[in-house]
Amino acid sequence: MMEINLHTVLTLEDDEKYVVVAKIEYEGNYYDYLLQLTDDEEDVTDQVAIVKEEKENDEIYIDEIIDEELLKKLTPLFQKQLEEKRD
Repeated sequence: MMEINLHTVLTLEDDEKYVVVAKIEYEGNYYDYLLQLTDDEEDVTDQVAIVKEEKENDEIYIDEIIDEELLKKLTPLFQKQLEEKRD
């Protein structure tokens, strides 16, 4: 089974590649904060995605979060974690 950790590169449905820069557990589910990689994969863009990890038959799938209320709850948690990493 593949684990999703910090710095894991994921390809989303738009065929764009993103890197995991933060990970949290919220209400029993794992969520990842992703930054889109540039085409050469040497840097990141300002494009952000938040995804939920779903486990099924020992496989991990990701679903992009588009629910505004959930995003409002998750965003401050990710911001706190990212700020702590900078200190």
